[in-house]
Amino acid sequence: MVFNFKSNEEHLAILSQGVEVWNKWRYDNLGKGLVPVLWYANLSGYNLSGAILASAKLNSANLSNSDLSGANLIDANLSGANLIDANLSKANLSYADLSWGDPVTNLRGANLSGACLECV
Repeated sequence: MVFNFKSNEEHLAILSQGVEVWNKWRYDNLGKGLVPVLWYANLSGYNLSGAILASAKLNSANLSNSDLSGANLIDANLSGANLIDANLSKANLSYADLSWGDPVTNLRGANLSGACLECV
């Protein structure tokens, strides 16, 4: 079995156009079973404030210095992600996997209900 651990280039290109374009794309694809795959993506310094990243696969992504304030990260997989100096204030991280990632310094007002910080 071969594993392809890299970002979906189409998903990354859409996200690179900004949160407004990304969120519209997510709404347009509701109910289609779409799961954003952004493994190992370099999103350092991105403004993702308010982004709909629910169920996104952000495994080992570089999110250092990014603004994820108010983002919807419900059930997102952030295992192994670089979250150094990321702003996750008021983000919804319900049921998100934050295992093996870097410590986050700004989680003020974030929803962490059901989030996994040390998943087994």
